Amino acid sequence: MSSKTRAKRSGRRGGAILLVVALALTVLAVGCGGGGTESSEAPAMSTDVLRIASASSITTWDPRVSYSTEVAYMGNMYETLLRSNPPGSEEPFTPVLATDWSVSKDGMAWTFHLREGVTFHDGAPFNAEAVKYSIEGTKKLGLGAGYLWWPLDKIEVVDDYTCVFKLNYPAPIDRILSSSYAAWIYSPKTKGKSPKWWDKTNYDGGTGAYQLVSYKANEELEFKQFADYWGGWEDNNFKNVVVKIVADATTSRQMLESGAVDIQTTVSYDDVPGLKQNPDLNLIQTPGIYNYLLCFNTQKKPLDNVKARQALSYAIPYEEVLTVGANDLGRVAYGPIPSTLWPGSTELPQYHYDLDKAKELLAEAGYPDGFKIELTYASENPTSTAFVPLLKESWAEIGVDVDIQGLLWNQQWEKIKGKEADRQDVVATMWWPAFNDGYDTLKTLFGTEEEAGWNFSYWYNEHFDQLIGDAFKNEAVDIEKAKQQYMEAQTMLIDEAVGAFLFDADTVYAQSAKLKVVERNPFFYSTLEWHKLTPK
Repeated sequence: MSSKTRAKRSGRRGGAILLVVALALTVLAVGCGGGGTESSEAPAMSTDVLRIASASSITTWDPRVSYSTEVAYMGNMYETLLRSNPPGSEEPFTPVLATDWSVSKDGMAWTFHLREGVTFHDGAPFNAEAVKYSIEGTKKLGLGAGYLWWPLDKIEVVDDYTCVFKLNYPAPIDRILSSSYAAWIYSPKTKGKSPKWWDKTNYDGGTGAYQLVSYKANEELEFKQFADYWGGWEDNNFKNVVVKIVADATTSRQMLESGAVDIQTTVSYDDVPGLKQNPDLNLIQTPGIYNYLLCFNTQKKPLDNVKARQALSYAIPYEEVLTVGANDLGRVAYGPIPSTLWPGSTELPQYHYDLDKAKELLAEAGYPDGFKIELTYASENPTSTAFVPLLKESWAEIGVDVDIQGLLWNQQWEKIKGKEADRQDVVATMWWPAFNDGYDTLKTLFGTEEEAGWNFSYWYNEHFDQLIGDAFKNEAVDIEKAKQQYMEAQTMLIDEAVGAFLFDADTVYAQSAKLKVVERNPFFYSTLEWHKLTPK
């Protein structure tokens, strides 16, 4: 990955983005469950307006560039060819703008048959030329998650409703096309328009169920049904959606409890017990694709010594970190990729809390009396803020003195990329992939870089790079071989203690009990599908 690409990715995980997500790690969750029943005396819910309090802000209205929390809205305005299904589904994908597809034996050509009778919001017809224009245009612009299209050579239009993706090397195009970044199909009428134009006009060139009506920056968004939506409409679908942008979880909870909004998308972990007890609300919780981890500086003493890193890994009270950090809304991690996300696995080895083992390893590393290290975390993130003191306390038990530095994300980011002598020893961070494949995590967080960027451990290994590169190609032609290669690569990270993998976090949101609870999709990042939401 080039330094140019890394810099562009910082717009998604930096500053305001981390603040929005880390307020509760709950950006628009996906799943079903919850507690509470509707009061028998409550009036029926009107279908005129669905009201939402959301922490998701807008960084751009350009679907080619979008790489942030505006996806909560993009996912209702724009559509992809495919969508990944939740873990455990009978089929891995649901067709959206494509109806069926096939891949050549060598994984170099993917043929897609497209849905007929689809219209863009601006009246342009959807067809194979629109697919070619959208995907090749996103790749050429090269912003946001445009790097996902590196495998693509070109798209050939066979006829109005058939196109073939020709690749430079085998790749899982089905997974890339189901991403909620860089895979949106948009109107050809936007040809020649710059990102600034999209943002100035708040243009909506999608095929989705709802279209944008108005937008007041950092305040309010209004949407209405797209009358010609190919998915059709029922009488109980909401005609309009109004979103209030509210960054503070306490404020949005008050809005939900008072009835000012029907859905709260940012739920504090601390608020979960109380929300569960409210009979007028439903709390929806599901395993997500987010995880918390520590990255060890493998190029700086004392953590250039693998046994020192292993010692710290054994001296982490994982269960307590999960309880304090996330109110037990998650699972202790098995590795760098959440077990809900391919190719994450519960078969990977785990470190466990063992202070005697940690002291033994410290002595073997040549540090029987311990050492002093610096740990940084993003101070906007309340989850990290809660659990990092546990690390300091536990590591002190083995003689390791930790200087904890809470920095704003942008400050932490600059320190990570800064001069080698000034870099921290440990980075506490939260991560989620750009598309629905753990390859993105392995490549971005642990792949070799030309200069410091997203590899917060500064760990570079040619064999690892080769393993994950080959595995990514094999996903299209030999999925079992790909899994074996990914397992070997993840085991290497664990054995080398490149990082300490803390927990995989659940996502949570709350809604009025008057609303039907529908299954949410953890892979469709941050988006509630308004078309599926109806009153009970």
